[in-house]
Amino acid sequence: MAQFSFVKTVSCVFLYLFCGAIAAAAQTEINLEADSETEDQETVDFELTVIDQLLNQTVYGPSRREETVKDATRAAYVINREQIEAQGYRTVNEALRYFPGIFTDSTSGSRLGAQSSQILRGANNSSQTLILLDGRPINRFDSGAFDLSTLTTDNVERIEVIPGGGSALFGSNAIGGVINIVTRQPEFNQPVVVETGLDLGSFGYNRQRVGVSFGSEAQAVRVAYDRTAADNDFEFDIPVSGLAGIRDNAASNIQNVNLQAITQLGDRHRLRFSGIYSSKDLEIPGSVTFPSPNATQYDNNWLLSLDLESRLGNSDDSMLTTKVFADFNDFRFFNDQFGTTDARYENRSFGTQIQHNWQLSETQNLTYGVDYRYLTATAEDPGVFGFSYDENLSQGAIFARYGWDVSPEFALNFGLRQDFNSLADGSVTSPSAGFAWQVGTATRIRGNYARNFRVPTAVDLYFPGFSNPDLVPETANSFDLGIDHRFSDRALVRLTYFNNTLDDAIVFDLGTFTPQNIQKARNQGLEAELTVQLAPSLSAFANYTWNNSKILADTNPAFVGNEVAFAGTDYFNIGLAYEDPQGIYAGIFLKRVGDRLTNNANTNSLEGYTNVDLRARYPLSETVNLTASVENLFDADFETFPGYPGVERRFQIGVNARFR
Repeated sequence: MAQFSFVKTVSCVFLYLFCGAIAAAAQTEINLEADSETEDQETVDFELTVIDQLLNQTVYGPSRREETVKDATRAAYVINREQIEAQGYRTVNEALRYFPGIFTDSTSGSRLGAQSSQILRGANNSSQTLILLDGRPINRFDSGAFDLSTLTTDNVERIEVIPGGGSALFGSNAIGGVINIVTRQPEFNQPVVVETGLDLGSFGYNRQRVGVSFGSEAQAVRVAYDRTAADNDFEFDIPVSGLAGIRDNAASNIQNVNLQAITQLGDRHRLRFSGIYSSKDLEIPGSVTFPSPNATQYDNNWLLSLDLESRLGNSDDSMLTTKVFADFNDFRFFNDQFGTTDARYENRSFGTQIQHNWQLSETQNLTYGVDYRYLTATAEDPGVFGFSYDENLSQGAIFARYGWDVSPEFALNFGLRQDFNSLADGSVTSPSAGFAWQVGTATRIRGNYARNFRVPTAVDLYFPGFSNPDLVPETANSFDLGIDHRFSDRALVRLTYFNNTLDDAIVFDLGTFTPQNIQKARNQGLEAELTVQLAPSLSAFANYTWNNSKILADTNPAFVGNEVAFAGTDYFNIGLAYEDPQGIYAGIFLKRVGDRLTNNANTNSLEGYTNVDLRARYPLSETVNLTASVENLFDADFETFPGYPGVERRFQIGVNARFR
């Protein structure tokens, strides 16, 4: 009865917020129509030009230098701080939910803290997506991926998603694309600002956060703490397998501590330190067909970097950036269900990036530099499995990218990277090329080619019973062709066709429970996005991603012509949002995921599903906001991976404040 009472209370509060926001929108439109003079006076401040905001957002990932979305030859999608706060996302992985080109269903379920997944453009696992933190890689050596459910959104300024191969700029792992997480930075000449927040929700969800920032003329600091936790005991029902019950032993407790400090050294140099500590205590329920009632895991991450930005010469056309970084990850898995498993894993990463961005002329720019990263992975289990390994990976590279605005309407870029990798057979050369052509004032055509690669992970090569020491690095040739068309300030259509052909693609085979090289596979598809400004404060979007994946050659001839497991999933997102200058926000979002094949034999599959989410924010004052959300509104039953059910209907309500 307590749970029902809580759900009922949150539902009433949410409906009040959502209906209040819509009523405010309707009243605003009536007032605007009734007084055209007032409309003319308010339009400049009132109208949220969504199309302009979208195209003028800053991105770093497409060219390894700051530019806008409209200037990049690559397709780039961004969610910024304002959107993250208004829509109430808790982790970085959750904030990727409605992007085109990316699939985020986890192989461990959809509850808070479940191991994240980021699948871009028909890739088949998260290690084919490179994760950047402020422009530098954080993928681990053991899994080849990084768990974005361990990073809460409190420290995030924006998240960039750049589908398509990125090895020419960033090296290994960028087979499907790149995700760049940009952290929040303190401001100079800023008084003390205190931010606090408290959230409550279904399944024991609770979140507490506090942050303090301040800045003088030459120094600025921000320090913040975020604790996000939930019991995650929810009901599930999988009609296909006839399984139903309560999902228990699924609790999570995520904690983040963030420190950002900036010092201005004279007029030409700026030193920046970024430190993030994240921990995640997670209960592991296992699949519903093979539960693990006592299994737990613990993640402990330190992500540290020090950057020196130096403006060379006497102008602002030459920037040298020197970055040194170190990451430390400790991971422990414990289970005493069938004897004692007490596996401990350690990942260490040390690296540097030296990069020079040089504006050669008004129409030409050159970015070049050197990257180096040394990674180690150790593992030990004195229990049931009784295994251990201690391995390392050395990655070094030189790279360059040249951009040339041939005319005001036509731009070209060329890139080249030479990697020296201790797990690759010799060195790897990754070229790239791209163009953008402005056809009139409303249409822009863009195209790109890139060669990409990924080396096997430590788990792929060394984990006893589930590894394959004969794996070779996978390589890929990718190209895309896109068009962006703008209908005045009211609508924007973005279409991108992509084709990615992989040699020696590394795919985990559920039949043998080991990774295998597929001789040749092709992923092709289409990303389509429409954004519409319906009214001064009312906007809508829809995006569709079509993936077509095919095995072209394999040692098992029976697989040739089949779809690569999980790589051919199609998905569709649509949303309607109202937001006014007073801070009132209300949004409704629908996500549709198609059927997914789960093995290369194409004999097993998961059914598609549809989720509808509601999100709202209501300002109680200039400094205090009330937020609420309902996810999976119609309580759909679905699986994200065989035997791993998605979370049922979930409610969340919160209050946050900002004081100077």
